[in-house]
Amino acid sequence: MNYGLYLAASGTLTNLHRQEVLTNNLANANTVGFKPDMVIARQRLPERLESGVDIDPRRLLEQLGGGTSLMPTRLDLTQGQLEATSNDLDVAIEGEGFLVVRTGNGTGPQDIRLTRDGRMSLTAKGELVMTSTGMRVLNTADQPIRLDESQKVTIRSNGDVVQDGRIQATLQLVAPQDPGEVVKAGDNVFRHRSGGQIARRAANGRLLQRYVEQSAVNPITTLKDLVASVKSVQANIKMMQYHDHIMGQAVNTLGRVA
Repeated sequence: MNYGLYLAASGTLTNLHRQEVLTNNLANANTVGFKPDMVIARQRLPERLESGVDIDPRRLLEQLGGGTSLMPTRLDLTQGQLEATSNDLDVAIEGEGFLVVRTGNGTGPQDIRLTRDGRMSLTAKGELVMTSTGMRVLNTADQPIRLDESQKVTIRSNGDVVQDGRIQATLQLVAPQDPGEVVKAGDNVFRHRSGGQIARRAANGRLLQRYVEQSAVNPITTLKDLVASVKSVQANIKMMQYHDHIMGQAVNTLGRVA
């Protein structure tokens, strides 16, 4: 089999995946608290090392390498720009940290989600929830927060929620023990990669009331990378066509000579 064809195909698949990720990032350039994904690719090991086959390392194919191989996509946790709002229940996280929310009516640790979207509102029952999803925002004891709708709300930098001069609850601000185990779960929230409990620790960031964090996507650089990825796909496909043409010529020409 043509070795160059495989190398060009691996480059095509890698850049097609990169296009999908960059397109999704670009589509969320205006999503509050959005964190872009990063495509990680590495050079594949030669066949001798991947399969444990005893091949002379001085052979040509051994020296060429094995093309590219995709690694799990990782999050870019770069801080987004902070934008002022007029809503007392809006908070932005400056520095490290995530707010903790719970999905649906679940009570288990597998229902815990993390988010950087600090747009919050109160339900008819006075529960503090994410405005965009309705997920309940949790305090430091992983319990929902209830507030008096008639009272003004003050949120301190450490997460204390104050009404009428008294601390009603404290927003939980955490960071995952292993950021590599956290993946997107849709609705601008994050979950554990395996679906289990997220190992958390106290974060060293601070909360800013009446602010929200904008998307961390840089539209200019993302668009530039997307164009470069498209060109890489086109180049690899053209190389595959060259190899296909060469193989056709070899079969047709050598076949007639034989």
